[in-house]
Amino acid sequence: MKIQEYLEKLIKHLGVEDDFEILLEESDDRLKINITVPSADVALLIGNRGETLEAIELLTKLSFKDEFPDKRIMLDINGYRAASEERLKEKALNLAHKVVETQRPQEIYDLNSYERYLVHTALAEDATLEGIESFSEDRDEERVLIIKPKKD
Repeated sequence: MKIQEYLEKLIKHLGVEDDFEILLEESDDRLKINITVPSADVALLIGNRGETLEAIELLTKLSFKDEFPDKRIMLDINGYRAASEERLKEKALNLAHKVVETQRPQEIYDLNSYERYLVHTALAEDATLEGIESFSEDRDEERVLIIKPKKD
């Protein structure tokens, strides 16, 4: 079974009848799957704070890990994940600018490894933030991302 056929069956099983589209974008290291569904069905596939979307993505990754062993499979529904990533980057940049102004560290909790990677990358790419650093550390059984001023 191909990945597109698998997702079509899964989406129909979840209650979306027709009128949805699945687009695959494949690069050297990533397979990005963009699914577009009618707005009435979006909540059904995304779930509370993206939990259903993450579950569908995990099922897809586990089902096709042998077919795409060297690729990161990423799933997005109606641009939800892309918008979430942009909001996260914006939040991180705002916190970093606050660190520059106040010279006090800021912390971000409840991020998965990919979200932490996005934050570290966004901060590293902003030339106006050369005076800060970001890193993650273990604290109380979770990873915390810390943004703080660099020491000279």
